[in-house]
Amino acid sequence: MRMGRPPKRRRDAKQSQSQTQTANKPKFASPTLVVGQISPDVVSSILGPAMTDLAVQSVEDYADAVLAYEHVNQFTAAEKGEEEEEVEVEVEMDLDGNILPQQQQQTSPLPPPPSSQRLFSSQLDIENLTELLTSTSQHFSHTTNSWKVHANAAKFERLLDEKYGRLRPFIESHPNVEIFIKNAQRKYAMGAFSPFRKSDSPPVGKTTSIMILFMMHRNGVRMDALLLAATFFLVGLQPWALVGLVIIGKWEMDRRKRKRIGGMPKKIATVEAYFASALDANLSEEEEVKAKYALLDTPVGTKFNPADLSLRDEEYDVIVLGSGPETLYAAALLARAGKKLVVLSPRDDVSGCVTLGDKSSSVLGKKIPFDIDGMNVAQLSRQQELLAPALCTTTDTQGGIRFSRIGSNLDGYAHSILSVPGLGTDNTSAECVPVVLNATGSLASLAEYCSTCLGDGFPGVDLDGKDNGNSNSLSYLRACNQINAGSADYYLSKLYNAKESNAYQEASVRTASAFLNKCLPLNTHVRSLMAAIGMMNENLCPDKTSMAAHVTNICAMTSEEGVAYPVGGPRAICHALTSVIEQCGGRVVAGVSLQELLFEKLDEKKETKKKTNGEENDPLKGPKPKCKGIRLQNGMDIKVSKDDGSVISMLGFIPTFLNLLPADTRAAHGVPPGLPAISERRPLMKIMVGLKGSKADLNLTGADWYRLPNASLPYDEMDQATGQIRFGAIGVDAGGDDLTTDGEATGETETTSVGGRRGKQNKTATPATAKKITRRCKFQTGESWMKVSFPSAKDPSWHDRYGPISTCVVTVEACDDFVRAFDTKPQIYSILKGAGNSTSGEMGRLMDRVMKDLLQTFPQLEDNIICTQMYGPVRSGLTHCPARFAIKGNRPETSYPGLFVGGADLTVGDSFSASIVGGWMAANAAMGYSMIDHVYLKKNLTSDLEQFMEEPSLVTERDGVVVEDVGVPFKEVNIDEATKAAESSKEE
Repeated sequence: MRMGRPPKRRRDAKQSQSQTQTANKPKFASPTLVVGQISPDVVSSILGPAMTDLAVQSVEDYADAVLAYEHVNQFTAAEKGEEEEEVEVEVEMDLDGNILPQQQQQTSPLPPPPSSQRLFSSQLDIENLTELLTSTSQHFSHTTNSWKVHANAAKFERLLDEKYGRLRPFIESHPNVEIFIKNAQRKYAMGAFSPFRKSDSPPVGKTTSIMILFMMHRNGVRMDALLLAATFFLVGLQPWALVGLVIIGKWEMDRRKRKRIGGMPKKIATVEAYFASALDANLSEEEEVKAKYALLDTPVGTKFNPADLSLRDEEYDVIVLGSGPETLYAAALLARAGKKLVVLSPRDDVSGCVTLGDKSSSVLGKKIPFDIDGMNVAQLSRQQELLAPALCTTTDTQGGIRFSRIGSNLDGYAHSILSVPGLGTDNTSAECVPVVLNATGSLASLAEYCSTCLGDGFPGVDLDGKDNGNSNSLSYLRACNQINAGSADYYLSKLYNAKESNAYQEASVRTASAFLNKCLPLNTHVRSLMAAIGMMNENLCPDKTSMAAHVTNICAMTSEEGVAYPVGGPRAICHALTSVIEQCGGRVVAGVSLQELLFEKLDEKKETKKKTNGEENDPLKGPKPKCKGIRLQNGMDIKVSKDDGSVISMLGFIPTFLNLLPADTRAAHGVPPGLPAISERRPLMKIMVGLKGSKADLNLTGADWYRLPNASLPYDEMDQATGQIRFGAIGVDAGGDDLTTDGEATGETETTSVGGRRGKQNKTATPATAKKITRRCKFQTGESWMKVSFPSAKDPSWHDRYGPISTCVVTVEACDDFVRAFDTKPQIYSILKGAGNSTSGEMGRLMDRVMKDLLQTFPQLEDNIICTQMYGPVRSGLTHCPARFAIKGNRPETSYPGLFVGGADLTVGDSFSASIVGGWMAANAAMGYSMIDHVYLKKNLTSDLEQFMEEPSLVTERDGVVVEDVGVPFKEVNIDEATKAAESSKEE
């Protein structure tokens, strides 16, 4: 540094400073921009000068254009004036002196004036722009920043429009709503509205939650409630989400309840009564009664005519095979649900009644129907609920059908009389004390009888109504009622292929003897009586009887409702059901000989898939062909529609899958699972007896009489070594271990096994080829199982219709002279050739033994027998062994699509109530109701018919008096006459 002189500038310092300014200056910077200084006024520093220069340039260009335009105009006007003064007009003339027209000379047009439609065209425009820029600069450079407020306000207005749209006026008038929405959005962003709890520690521990769910399940809480509880305790569902889930589920279930399943029509019209067509307005009351009685003399159904091809040409939605009320009941439900169907019955009378031959009819004076199946109805109130949707007409909810209780108030409405060998005596001989079952007192009266006559404890009751007695029989009956309470759920579970795990299901796979020995170990007479009540309709010992059938029969026979019988017999209720089917567009054809079921061929893709999966050798696996119809013996094919058509067989499992299922189809695709493990019940023989005299004349009872060797008195022994009681076997087994060769009775007998193989057994077979089968069964007078019923004594309208004529039906098991048992899988009985021939010697000998036994039991019938006839052998379905209830295939929907099975084989056989329930199950399965419908919504075919059917008009007037529209009028029994008849019978 030099003293007194300024610092010396260095060349490198000056150059670096100039390079720094040049390098840091932006490319498009304002001329007034100084590097290092920040100017927030962009308008005045950058935009203002640029826009002013553009405006000045635009004004100058416009002024130049205007001056040029004026100059051109002045020059053009001066030239035009001079030409007008100096130019002489020259014309042209033709030879005649005429002036020719001259063409005007074209002059160049004037240029257009400059456009004044400019943004800047004068100094005023520049001043306005300068003023605008100055105000804008001041607006944005002002210290208060008011422009930001306006900008935020405009942004807020835009956001309101985008967020609320048309609801913006409402939000602006109600600012609290906007506040609520903002709070909800904030909570949603924070996860407050999540359906699951965020906290790791649930309100109830997992162990406690599992214990609560287990206790709920044990107490019978419904499955839907268990699922909701599990989602709350284990999944961690919020309470509000749980409530919303319940609301949504309730709404969906209500919608499902209103939905029509299986193509059910929106409006189900009621039908006319079956007797309406036979009545006339001009008929008197007596003539109407006669007309109604005349309808019961005609068989049910239209006789099959092979020449009628309309049966073949039409396609049906459903084909129903079978006879009896259960077949017509299932068909009536489906017909009312909008299905076009046809009923094909192998019997000449679809009702199941049998009319004696012409010779017997001439003796009786008219063709009288015999109820050979027994239409006893237990627990009538439940059956009427099931029958009402099928029978309902325009004037009556039951279609004019009425039921009458068997018995009278004098005998306590007795319905069954049991004769058990050895019961009430000191030995096991055939002698016994008959037991009468009635409806008066039900359980208490039966327990009192056991206490008085059989040595059981007394069923005492204290002042508070509590049981303080020691009656084992009463405790056993109550336990049976508790087990039977789960029967409805068990049979309902067969519709959706899920076994109901309850006490009834567990009891169904066990034998009745195990329960009897455990619950009644001390009194053999009470044990024998309970075994008799539990299995009256089949000659089956308790050690082979399923506890489910045992419990169901006991509850039915000890019900306080007693047992009822339809007024007019089976034909009345079957005529009513047939009328419903025909009015809904269906047909009922009787006397049809069935040959085999028809099936569609599987697609090539399904066959290839079956072979690829290795299912070719396993018939139970892989796809099955769809059932498409039935073929008759005359070769006629009756088919169902291709889309959703179905065939319902009410004939039972054995006739359906062994007789009607083609052998090749059975060999290729098998039978329902478990069918080879079951056994067929021994066929029955029906002896019809026509009697001379009325119910009062012959002192007949409406109660059925049973001889039950299968429940004969057991003989217990004491084990000397251990001191324990060794229980004796209850009942006499009809079978044995005798060895007999195949074909012993008829020489050559054709049999069919499940695998579809057919073979003939040779009469001269060697003992080495003998099989262990049931020993030869012969009817023994006074010993064999037998049932005697008087259908005419049960029907209160019988005497008015047929006068002093009564009917008797005796049921016995078919001997080995008529049927033959085969040790196949399943075990079946083959009806021998000529077994139904009334002229055969075996049938005559059996008739003599049965009639001798009948007259020994009912001596008042002697000398009053008009005619007799034997009918049979008749197949009676499956035996009531535990395997019947344990197999998976015993359900209405089979493994073959479009093929369903119904009838008593699904429930407890040989009873009207069980058959009706089996028909109801088959109809619901064919309609396609799901598990949710049955279990959670309580929605089924009968409930939908009640919901969608028109309300009937239940008022019928005659001469101004309201009367019931009854199909079969009858008179109530006079108590005085009944008392006199009872007193006379006691004297006899």
